[in-house]
Amino acid sequence: MPPVSSHALPESRAASQRLGLHAALLALAAVTTARAGTVLASGLGGGFFHVSGEGAGFAAALLAILLSHEMGHYVFARLHGVDTTLPFVIPVPPVLPGVGLVSFGTLGAVIRMRSPIATRDALVDIGAAGPIAGAIVALPLLVYGLSLSHYAPSPTAAASVWLGNDSLLGWGRELWRNAHQLPIGTGAAGHALSLGDDLLMRLCERWVLGPRPPGQDVVVHPIAMAGWFGLLVTALNLFPIGQLDGGHVAYALLGPRHRTLGRIVSFGLLGLAVFSSLSWGVWWLVTSRFVGYDHPAVDDERLPLDGLRLAVCAASLLLFVLTFIPVPMDTI
Repeated sequence: MPPVSSHALPESRAASQRLGLHAALLALAAVTTARAGTVLASGLGGGFFHVSGEGAGFAAALLAILLSHEMGHYVFARLHGVDTTLPFVIPVPPVLPGVGLVSFGTLGAVIRMRSPIATRDALVDIGAAGPIAGAIVALPLLVYGLSLSHYAPSPTAAASVWLGNDSLLGWGRELWRNAHQLPIGTGAAGHALSLGDDLLMRLCERWVLGPRPPGQDVVVHPIAMAGWFGLLVTALNLFPIGQLDGGHVAYALLGPRHRTLGRIVSFGLLGLAVFSSLSWGVWWLVTSRFVGYDHPAVDDERLPLDGLRLAVCAASLLLFVLTFIPVPMDTI
């Protein structure tokens, strides 16, 4: 029997603990997303562990998209010799306490890179691999979920693509109207929640369900909703800010000048909060205060991007355009 290093056991134990944490978070997220899918499909009936078949399908589809996204980063980081962790899935309660809002059961997933990236080419590979892998998995799930969906008359069908009722402008308009009406307000019962569409969603909807009839909207199956959320996560990560996935690609293209681009895009997020949806204000706060605009330099800044990586950058920009939703959620 070969001798065992005195450092091997502590390191092995630490690795087991890390693996246990990854597994525990994934298992908890499987429960919260399955319950969230059940609530989204059929309402708040049943206890926390009551899960329907539609809820389980939602959870399987959503976790497949999120894990494929993070594993895209992980695989290419390993191929380029970057030390990185396995994905950490972030579970959240299916119904947010004290607010009563239904969540999707997760805030997504993250990995942590623990060593520098050597070249701009490697930075493009690692940054773009996640969104592209996630979209490749999300697209067929979205199409399948839409095949289980149908059109129906909807009060939200006339909602604006750009001007949201839940924007600062929309809130101000509502306050002005209410100031000239008695009684003030209509109450929660008079409102409905509408999910916005990106271009990819609209193209898939038209292909699967045909042209949308006037005054109607899609009653979305939970698997299609998981695909929708996966594409939204793709768009959020492709903003060229800081160390988001889009920030990696932008730094590979622009170097330190990417910081200026990030600040311009950040002001754009504030504009979206004013005119489209206050949820963009939340993303502005997250990116400006927690993600930041800085990006660590690669080891060799002199090597330019090759032709293949420039094509990947163009594909990332196209994917962002196809998955961007001006008004992700709106109240009508």
